[in-house]
Amino acid sequence: MNIRLIEEPVLQFGNGEHIDPRQGILLHGTSDLSEVRPERIVTGFIGKSESIGKIITWLNRYQTKVVGPKKKLELKNLFPSFPGFNPKLAFKCEIKYDESYIRKINNSTFEEIMKTAVSIEDLIEKAVDLYIAEIKYLSKNKKPDVILCVLDEKFTKIIYGNEEFIRKTENDDDEEKSDDLIDDIETNFRRLLKARSMEYNIPIQIVRDRIVKPSGEMQDEATIGWNFYTALYYKAAGVPWSVKKNTEFLTCFAGISFYRSRDRKTIQTSVTQIFNENGKGVILRGSPIEQNKNDKEPHLSEEQAYELMIKSLKEYYEAMKIFPQRLVIHKSSNYSDGEIDGLTRATKEMNINSLDLVTIMPTNLRLYNEGLYPPKRGTMFSLNESTHLLYTRGFVDYYGTYPGRYIPNPIEVRLFTFDESPEQICKEILALTKMNWNNTQFDRRYPITIDCSRKVGEILKYIKDEQKPQIKYSFYM
Repeated sequence: MNIRLIEEPVLQFGNGEHIDPRQGILLHGTSDLSEVRPERIVTGFIGKSESIGKIITWLNRYQTKVVGPKKKLELKNLFPSFPGFNPKLAFKCEIKYDESYIRKINNSTFEEIMKTAVSIEDLIEKAVDLYIAEIKYLSKNKKPDVILCVLDEKFTKIIYGNEEFIRKTENDDDEEKSDDLIDDIETNFRRLLKARSMEYNIPIQIVRDRIVKPSGEMQDEATIGWNFYTALYYKAAGVPWSVKKNTEFLTCFAGISFYRSRDRKTIQTSVTQIFNENGKGVILRGSPIEQNKNDKEPHLSEEQAYELMIKSLKEYYEAMKIFPQRLVIHKSSNYSDGEIDGLTRATKEMNINSLDLVTIMPTNLRLYNEGLYPPKRGTMFSLNESTHLLYTRGFVDYYGTYPGRYIPNPIEVRLFTFDESPEQICKEILALTKMNWNNTQFDRRYPITIDCSRKVGEILKYIKDEQKPQIKYSFYM
């Protein structure tokens, strides 16, 4: 057996490097420290008066240090204190607003839509209309950097209806979280609001007012602070951290996935995202596809694959003003011959020197370690030249534990065509698991290319065909 351990990838910050996002920001500042960056985030607020008041009080508390949980001092690297969100430390940024940025929705208005709604779907549509009206006002008259859409707990439980689902969607780290469960019981408030708000060009952050007093099943206060403010900083066009570059060779990473329409009856549609090492890039919606009844996996035709990649690379050039020299495409399903031919033809036409076509999917295969803990994160097990298992979750030396609830499964990495070595490709996958700015615990299961493609697909299905989607990931997270 060919088993090796890939070292934990290093991240780049303003004045130094570190493997951990939180410690890196604390010691070295954000990655964009020497660039044009958000030194203040002008923030809008929408919601019930009482809920907004709670959130503003909560935000003020996070201007200074919030101590990590004392009962977990032996795991201080996993549960560090939050240093405070202010101009002097860590992010070196602050939140700014005045009363004119606060848009209150009356209690009586919520009560009225709850009385008149004929179904939960109708209630959600009416609730989204309330928030969209205020988002429109703020975008036209105030132009904040980010808008906080605040939900009170009573209303949240009504529109989501299932507390177990709420807990699962609040913690994406659940290894066994089922996409089918989300499709069955998710009532789409978040996705619909994200989709409809895009035309106003301001990222939104949905926040429940229960966050001010986290219950036992929620994250501790310091961790909530790290995750919330990192996401807020990124949505305000900041770069919290980036992957350390070991070469001047410009590599870009794309994710391709498929999603069904809301009624689940129409054909699937493709979506692609392209990222560079800073996590900057573009998001595109592809054309509808015809699915072969004898093949459970959806595939692009050769011409669709070619056109999608040509369009993606051109959009990437428009945004970044440079073409990559190497392109790595991650997909959650196998590649057909037509897809390989179309993608290869597109990259050659755009003078891209190197192409790696990689499938990343779950597997039931596991390795077993002696002792109490699972294999280390970064363990790579090669079955043959093109098929590898990679533990993106597992025991983490820096944390001194395995920080998960379930026995972790590795992911399966299949290489359909590759110019780089399998070990380098797996090392990059491991690094890209750290590029999710919704969560500062760095041992995500999937790379941002796959994570992003799923979140984007969930929201794109609510965007009308004639509406042009936003190209920035901050509008989807």
